[in-house]
Parts: sequence; structure tokens; C-alpha cells
Amino acid sequence: MPNLELEYPLALLTLLLLPLILRLRQRSRSRMPFPSVGTHLRALQPSWWKKHYDSLILSAVFVCLIMALANPGYSRRSVEQYIESKWIILTLDLSGSMRRQIDRFSRLTVGDIALDGLESFIDLRQEGDYIGLVAFSSFARLLAPLTSDRALLKRKLDLVRSQNQSRIYRELGAGGGTNASEAVWLALSVFFSMLPEEKRLSSEEIDGLRQFLLGEPGTVLDIPLKLRRGGLGTGMAVILFTDGRIEPRLRAHVRRGQLPNLVNIITLMKALNLRFYIIAIGGQVDEAVAEAMSPIAGQPRVGRIFPLAKGFAQEQIEEVYREIDALEANRNLIRATVRPRWTRPWFITAALGLILVGMGLRTLPGYRKY
Repeated sequence: MPNLELEYPLALLTLLLLPLILRLRQRSRSRMPFPSVGTHLRALQPSWWKKHYDSLILSAVFVCLIMALANPGYSRRSVEQYIESKWIILTLDLSGSMRRQIDRFSRLTVGDIALDGLESFIDLRQEGDYIGLVAFSSFARLLAPLTSDRALLKRKLDLVRSQNQSRIYRELGAGGGTNASEAVWLALSVFFSMLPEEKRLSSEEIDGLRQFLLGEPGTVLDIPLKLRRGGLGTGMAVILFTDGRIEPRLRAHVRRGQLPNLVNIITLMKALNLRFYIIAIGGQVDEAVAEAMSPIAGQPRVGRIFPLAKGFAQEQIEEVYREIDALEANRNLIRATVRPRWTRPWFITAALGLILVGMGLRTLPGYRKY
């Protein structure tokens, strides 16, 4: 049943003035609306409606105007089913080691096979999903923000294929490191930027959060309350593909402390209910990272690690992406919405209609008052 409410309920008190207005109107009349007649001419006496129609219409117009001012409204609750839309960031290692050929009989590189796997994963996803691309070596670059444009995503992937030798491919390929933590942090930053404006973090809050991530593994994170309540995490995932050793931080940069700690990033993702998948060629995952990925009793898994042998085949990568696609299946959800409907236009229209009816009746000979 619809919920009824009034926008200005105190306006209804004005209805108490209606009897006073009718009384004053009766007194102010300069002449009688209809002359009195004798009993022998009672058949000529006007009916009750003809005597009082103008007062009735005036009262109805007054009530409509007051109700328009009070503006009664009702809410309708509608329930609809829809397919969950996922936000997924694909992060791809493009360091120098990804440029090695898969075998001596093929010109395809490890990176090319990885890109084929990414394309197959993009084709698997629902049309309503938003997918972003991040490439990294010693540094990370955002290739494509979250988008549902599949053609755009594939054009971006073509930019980092070995045969195209684009500038971004050469820049990333020249990097010797495997800065996975910076790539994952960049993916999280994309999620932060997609939040509604009222829930979005300021640059100071993001910088403060990053400072905690720079600490040693296990640093207690101070997550902004606005981020915890922002609904971040539901239906969001990061997929990391690399053939380098995944460590909490690059050893060459430990003393400078300028790189986010991957263990702390995973802890943050757990707290925000984000999903994280690691595809590691050679399975070189640091023990601290593997432990951080392990589920905690009573809590859902943050994700999974998929180790691949160095002598992998394209079918193996596609099988891994099919498994991730199944893990990130789009759920059938139910959305209940409450839409308020206000009645002010109806009452204003009714008042105008009554005024026109009253004016029309006064023009008829049988309703004229002398």
C-alpha cells in the first residue's frame, strides 16, 4: 500500500477559515440571490443546488488550493530484477621478461599470449561490465579507464603488442622491474575515482591512505570512514598477470620506501571487500603475499593465486581466465526503488476546472442570480 505524506501539513489548518469566509461572503451580498415567493408559487422556488452551487464551488476551489499548498504525496515501491554489473581492472606485466619468445619456432612473445588471454576474458564478460586496463614494468600506466566499450579495450591492447612497437610498449618494455604493487594501487585509484562525488576521497585522504600502504607488511591501516561506507568493493576485482617475482616491495626501493607494500594493499582490499586474482608464470609469489591472500577463518576469500609453468600454452591461460570469469559471475539482483508522487498539479488542475465550471454555470439563464 502506498505511503501517504504531506509536504506542508500545517497548511491544512487554513481549512478552518472556510466557514468564516462563507459567513462573510453571505453577509456581504448586496442583494438576495433569488426573490422569495409565496406558497402558491413554491413550484417556482429554485432548488437547493441552484441556491448554493456558487458557495459549493467556492468551497471546493478553496479546498483544492489548500490541498495543493499542503501537497499530499504517496510513494510507490517498485521491484525489478537486473544483472549485476562488475568493475574489473586487468593489470598486465610488460617488463623485459615478457618479451621473450614462447619457443624458438614462434615469433609470439609471452606478452602476446597474455594479451590473447585478456581479449578472450573481455569477450567472456557481460555487456554491462566495466573493464579497465593497467600495464606495468618498473612503473605503471593506465591504458584504459573503466569502460564497457569492448572495441576500445581491444585497440588499447593492440598498442602493447610486440609487432606494433608503439611508444608505450617500448617505454614499458625498457623497464627492468616488476612493480606489481604500484600497478594494483593504480587500479584501486581508478575505483576510488569512480565513486559518487559525495563519497569520493579528497587528494589529502588518498595521500594519507597511501602513506600507510608504504609501511612494512602488517601495518595497521587507517581506512577513511567515508571509504568504508561508500559501497566500494561490491562487484569489483583486480586481475594481475605477471611473470616476475611478486614481492611485498621491490628490494631495490626498500630503503626509499616510496612503493606501496603489496601485503598492505591486499589487507586494504580485504577490508573493502575487493577481489584480487594473481596469475603468476613460474609461480614466483613471495611467501608474505601468499599468506596475505590466504582466507581468514569466518571471512570470504579475497581471491586466488593461479600459478602457471613457464612452458605454458595459450589454452592454459584461457582456462584460467574462464575460471576467473566463473568466480566473478554476474549475479541476478533485485532492486527495490521508492518513487514519490506528488499531487499538487492534480489539485491545481481541479481548482482551475471548478472555476471554469462556476463561470460557465453563471452564464446559463437558469443559474443566473438577480
